[in-house]
Amino acid sequence: MTDSDFLFLLIASTAIDLAAAGAVLVIARLRRPGETLRASITPWRVLQMLVAAGLVFLAKLPILHRLGLGIFGLIHLIYLDTALLLPLAGTALLLSKAPTNRAAGKRWTTIPLRAVSVVAIAAAPAAAYARWIEPFRLQLETVRIPISTERSGRDPVRIGVLADIQTDRISDHEREAVAEMMKLSPDVIVLPGDLFQAFSREQATAALPAIRELLSGLSAPGGVYFVLGDVDESDFIRRAIRGTAVRLLENEIIQTQIGDRQLTIGGVELAFGRPAARRIIDRLQTEDGASDIRILLSHRPDVVLKLGSERRIDLVVAGHTHGGQVAIPLFGPPMTLTKVPRTAAAGGFHRINGEPIYISRGIGLERGQAPRIRFLCPPEISLLRLEATVPMSESGPDAVTFRISGQSGASD
Repeated sequence: MTDSDFLFLLIASTAIDLAAAGAVLVIARLRRPGETLRASITPWRVLQMLVAAGLVFLAKLPILHRLGLGIFGLIHLIYLDTALLLPLAGTALLLSKAPTNRAAGKRWTTIPLRAVSVVAIAAAPAAAYARWIEPFRLQLETVRIPISTERSGRDPVRIGVLADIQTDRISDHEREAVAEMMKLSPDVIVLPGDLFQAFSREQATAALPAIRELLSGLSAPGGVYFVLGDVDESDFIRRAIRGTAVRLLENEIIQTQIGDRQLTIGGVELAFGRPAARRIIDRLQTEDGASDIRILLSHRPDVVLKLGSERRIDLVVAGHTHGGQVAIPLFGPPMTLTKVPRTAAAGGFHRINGEPIYISRGIGLERGQAPRIRFLCPPEISLLRLEATVPMSESGPDAVTFRISGQSGASD
């Protein structure tokens, strides 16, 4: 399905849903031609509008699937219906013929009815915010992560995380993220995959100079390291990083020195269960020595569920989830595309089965048929401060979030 075909499908599908809802009011007016428009709208009819639109939506799904609609396309349709149909229903509810208080001889609208109306109408500005504001409201999260006192050295290690750039064109948003990362002067920078989501070889080739220019802005004393994500191809990434300081770790281990600290960083491929990736994980877990800080870099956080019982890895860094892109208050992200707990997939530092892992919300968005939205889940760059304060089992992280967009600089 081409972009133009998908756009037509979105417009046509949403128009059909709106028409189904409007048909309920038209039929009501035809049945009672003498009524005013306000009199023909009742809370019951508003509910009928939503039910009619919902039934039509469900009836379309098999056809839409055959036309090439995927799960993200379905989410896009739900987003559009939420942005348009709910506010229209909320407006109709406010205009509806209110229940009559016979004792007082006047009409009155209940507080719950007004509340439901306002919430439904608020879906429109919320959808606009999720589409045009929050995806670009870049944040900086700084996290203190304790390292076992068994590791030699005292110097803190500052690791910058720039995950899921996942764009289909290089814009000021991506340039801002790189610029803000460099203002932090991290010792090491890691990129846990999903760099550029192209939908044709021609698109990818045309974007190469801009991607290379973006990555050329990254440097760190201890190195800049990238692992492959879902939208990455090894050959393309190798071409993109040519001439930059970025190094691809495809089932590879490197060692680097930061002050009096020695870091051992292992990067694994997307399919971390394959033998080559398992060998890297096993080496990090079982090789002799307690002095070096060992970091596992993976795109998907699910790797933490496969680490076993050795617990020699000091930190896993991952991306992939985008924090869910949408978070529901008191619930969290409804979709994370991972088997790790939802609270962890939402982003930040966590321990899963005792293993320390940092999952970045990333700076980009799912592309293709997906709606370009974030809600209560802003994009972020991260600065992880690894330091030996107390033994790892006795201390947790301290996380602080700062807003970057609209500021002259970032805080540490």
